[in-house]
Amino acid sequence: MYFKSILSIVCVLIFTCAAFAQMEILTNAEIVEMTKVGLDKELIKEKINVSKVNFDTTTNGLIELRKANVDNEVIKFMMGKTRLQETAAKAEQAAAMPAVPAEPKKPVNSIPTPKEALLSAKTVAIEKDSIHPSIQALEKELMKRKDWTAYSLTLVRSRLEADIYIEISFVTMSVITHRYTFHVYDRRSGTIIAAGETTSWGSLAENLAREISKKLKTVATPPVETAKTN
Repeated sequence: MYFKSILSIVCVLIFTCAAFAQMEILTNAEIVEMTKVGLDKELIKEKINVSKVNFDTTTNGLIELRKANVDNEVIKFMMGKTRLQETAAKAEQAAAMPAVPAEPKKPVNSIPTPKEALLSAKTVAIEKDSIHPSIQALEKELMKRKDWTAYSLTLVRSRLEADIYIEISFVTMSVITHRYTFHVYDRRSGTIIAAGETTSWGSLAENLAREISKKLKTVATPPVETAKTN
């Protein structure tokens, strides 16, 4: 009986601690305190990554962070986490809204195949819901590849301006394996042109560029069979 009582108390404490951790919301003040006590910037970034946040990333907020000697890399990470959290909140809000009547289905012959959508595209945009990789780094790695440049796609910043777009997501709960997925869509029809995943081991931007190009080449062959992978 005594042992069961002790076990019950321990379980309550564990659940209480877990609940407290989930309720914790990081603000600029916590980041400043962690900086003052000398925590490594990588530890601070990891804490930000696994926590809910309510950062002040206005101009004045950023100035105060630098005055408190918060590392620029940490500040950039804070801004990225804020954007990511805001995007997730908007998605949840949109999902909770009443469904609107579906638009009449288009005739089957008006929906392009993945191959048709890819080969007819002139512009492409990149979107992501993760902090890494930077869009600029991925664009750079894609432009290095002959199998990508064979499509003569012009990179644009806005999805609304693009014929096709690439959507990149971090796989939740893959902190150890660092998995990222990608989907390539035809913007007008919603057709999924290609999809796949990779990890951040080595160079995430390079890995994504290689896997995206490989998948697109599979879709486009034989019209783009002359393109060679590096």
